[in-house]
Amino acid sequence: AVVSTQSTGIEEFMLKANVSVAEKLVKHYPDNAIIRRHVGPKENVLKDTKKVLERMGIEVDTTSSKMMQEALNKLQHAPNQPTPVGLVVASLLAKCMSLATYHSSGEFDSPVDYFHYGLSMELYTHFTSPIRRYPDLIAHRQLQAILEGEKTGPMDFDEVSELAELSSQKKYASKLASDKSGELFLWLFLREQVAMHEPASVIEIGSESIDVLVLRYGVQVRIWRDYIGEKVEFQVKEKQWAHITWPAEDGKPKCSKRYELLDNIVVIMKAGKQLFKINGSLPRPDSVNDLNVPTIEGFASEDV
Repeated sequence: AVVSTQSTGIEEFMLKANVSVAEKLVKHYPDNAIIRRHVGPKENVLKDTKKVLERMGIEVDTTSSKMMQEALNKLQHAPNQPTPVGLVVASLLAKCMSLATYHSSGEFDSPVDYFHYGLSMELYTHFTSPIRRYPDLIAHRQLQAILEGEKTGPMDFDEVSELAELSSQKKYASKLASDKSGELFLWLFLREQVAMHEPASVIEIGSESIDVLVLRYGVQVRIWRDYIGEKVEFQVKEKQWAHITWPAEDGKPKCSKRYELLDNIVVIMKAGKQLFKINGSLPRPDSVNDLNVPTIEGFASEDV
């Protein structure tokens, strides 16, 4: 708890430092200060996600990032609330968000356009990590110029704008590389396994499939009815529930299970033949107790 408190305090000071520097840069160099901007999610995407959450019985105020964060905090700390619910909601909302980008302040007609949606801040920049981010170096050089009394700054509008755009592109490329590296590692890992049984939560039900969030890895996997079994009966009330029946086999009688949104279940993960492709399936409900399933705090499978 002490480490968590210290980390939170340090983060708060870093945010305040970034905001203070941003204000000073824009005040002295209104046309060419380096800023960090984050636009809000697209309305249609956020609206669709809100509908998915409502089908799960979850109400989230999406009027601002602050309200969404407060809703997440309540879900994660609510008494008798399964831990994975917060993970599921956070994962769905994260996919609505765009990436923050760097800009020269002179690119915009109004200070209103400087707004950083994710942090709910009117003005923001990156200043505190010059050892790992080039935009921070620009902010340091601009602040130094201000302290030394320079009227125009070390870079003009075109230079700052060009470097800001390049920095945004490189930031996106590094994120993409990181994401793909994680996906590739998981695919290669699964390829070495016969199969893995993982805790998951149901996040969407379609006419021919069930989408789940695999909790240990934070990845979404689509389970097609064909991957569950050729003789399996798959009855669906789209977007609400799926009722699956397995035939009698290997001395086991016929069995069935109904899957609903936010159900905690066990899924079977295998590497597909195509690079990055992960295939998902469902075990027979009468065999789940015999499987070696990782333990996750707050997770209680309806299968068990």
